[in-house]
Amino acid sequence: MKKTIIFIITLFAFSATFFAQEQNKKEDKKKRFSLEEFQNRQREFITKHARLTPEEAEAFFPIFFELQKKKWLINKEARNKVESKYGKEHSEEKCLLIVNEFADAKIKIAELEKEYIEKYLKAISAKKLLGIQRAEDNFQKDMLRRMWDRGRKNPRNQHKK
Repeated sequence: MKKTIIFIITLFAFSATFFAQEQNKKEDKKKRFSLEEFQNRQREFITKHARLTPEEAEAFFPIFFELQKKKWLINKEARNKVESKYGKEHSEEKCLLIVNEFADAKIKIAELEKEYIEKYLKAISAKKLLGIQRAEDNFQKDMLRRMWDRGRKNPRNQHKK
C-alpha cells in the first residue's frame, strides 16, 4: 500500500513538472518574434487599409517583402560593420564615423526604395502605392502602440510606488 501511495505521489509530481514545462514552452513560443506572423499581419493590415484587391495584393507583396529583406540586410550590414570596425568604446571621433556609417545606410535604403517604385508601378497604380505607403506608416504606428500597451500591462514593468 505504501509503495502504491508513493508511486501515485511520484506520478503526480512528474505530471505537474511535465505540465509546467509544456506551459513554459507554449509561453516561449508566444513571446518569440515570428517573421512570418509579422508579415501576415502587415499584409492583412495594408491590404485592408489600402483597399487592395486580391490580385493587386498578389502582385504587390512579393516585391514589397523583397525590398523589406534588402533594407533589413543593409541595416544589418551597417550594424555589423560598426561593431567590428569600432568596437564597444567610442571616442567623439568614432561616434562621428558611426553616425556617418548609419547615414550612409539610410541613403542606400532611400535609393533602393526609389528603385522599387518602378517595380511597384508595374504591379499597381500610383494611387494604390500612395495608399500602401500611408497604410505602412499606420501599421508601424499601430505596432508600436500595441507594444507600448503590452509593456504597460506587464506586471514586471509596473513601478513600485
